Amino acid sequence: MTHSSKSSVSELGNNQRSMRLSEAKPGDLVKIKGFEGGCDDFKCRLESLGIRIGDIVEVKSKAFLGPIEIKNDDVDLALCRGQAEKIIVKPIKLRA
Repeated sequence: MTHSSKSSVSELGNNQRSMRLSEAKPGDLVKIKGFEGGCDDFKCRLESLGIRIGDIVEVKSKAFLGPIEIKNDDVDLALCRGQAEKIIVKPIKLRA
């Protein structure tokens, strides 16, 4: 992941609170901390897409009340908002 403007990215300390992936904004880097609710099928589905606890993903775009596009390694994925609301993340870098 490359960022063209280092001055527009702020690094966060360890005291940053957890949030839902659906709350992250385009350009944010977040670390997957866990999955809330959902059944084992949901967790298996995420794992089959390559989304695992500990992964650092970049939020690429968000549609109003629509899907959230993320980048995990070199793979772009679109998650529906309901799925993104069940993924708990910790911000690593936020776009200013």
